[in-house]
Amino acid sequence: MDGSLFVLLLLSGLFWSSSALSRQYHYINVSMSWPEAQSYCRERFTDLATVDSMDDVNRLVNIVDAGYSGSVWIGLKRGTQKRWGWSNGENTTSQYYNWASAQPNGDGDCVATYNGVWHDMLCSYKRYFVCYENSGYILVRSAKIWSDAQSYCRQNYRDLPTINNSEQNNQINNIILSGWYIWIGLFLDSWEWSDKWSLFFRHWAAGQPSQSSGSDDCVGMSRTDSGKWAQYSCDLQQPFICHGDDKFIKKQTIRLKLSCYGKCTLNDLSLQTAMLNEMSEKLKIMGLESESKINWRKREGEEVFHLERNHTASSNNKCNKQ
Repeated sequence: MDGSLFVLLLLSGLFWSSSALSRQYHYINVSMSWPEAQSYCRERFTDLATVDSMDDVNRLVNIVDAGYSGSVWIGLKRGTQKRWGWSNGENTTSQYYNWASAQPNGDGDCVATYNGVWHDMLCSYKRYFVCYENSGYILVRSAKIWSDAQSYCRQNYRDLPTINNSEQNNQINNIILSGWYIWIGLFLDSWEWSDKWSLFFRHWAAGQPSQSSGSDDCVGMSRTDSGKWAQYSCDLQQPFICHGDDKFIKKQTIRLKLSCYGKCTLNDLSLQTAMLNEMSEKLKIMGLESESKINWRKREGEEVFHLERNHTASSNNKCNKQ
């Protein structure tokens, strides 16, 4: 049986993620200011890197050159307005609030619950706090400033809690101490992503961001210090990370014809996987291991291989490339 197959050969400088739901990140080891880095990323990819979770932070840290110990630009920059968001990244549009009377009153940018109702206050106050994980909520009886409480929850559980309804608010109120202010995950944020992404995940270093006004309006990520973020002058020259597909990526569709004598199940998934693995090994030998991604390409409803014509069966029952 003759067959034909299509192989999509994808050549790029870096292919980071195999998941279509994950961003592709690209470390650019060229020093530029934040606006210059933004222009570069928008021209070649999608934008400067947007970060949604600690998994994303770890991915960014891992793609920066191991010998580099400085910071790199990401896509966060000071915005023009403040908005309430949750520590886990969710915004508060059309969501549940349970403010106390006359709250928020501008006392601070972080929120504590007191007997089930919420109060804004300075993030530098030390309070007990609640963390959450899959099994529920945990009261931590160790007074910390809000950012340290956030770090503790992320290291030991998942995060400070997001409260989406009165049931969750009551669950937290049932485990906390009456008459005590307890940190929750709500905070006031004045930073925004370059690509206008709406989520509020932040990973600030200790003492960041500064509450004082100044020219340090752009955000860099440290390759050390667990990938923590700090604000810098936008004119600072440093490497950066972009996200998105490479617009200059080279795509090649290669058509191959195979001859198969005897019974060959070329549309068997395990056989196709083995063939891709063998071709990947060939690319590795050619020095293209990190630059190439190959996949089968087929039309909807069709198989990868299709019959063209029959040949006389051969006793060796082997497949040979023509």
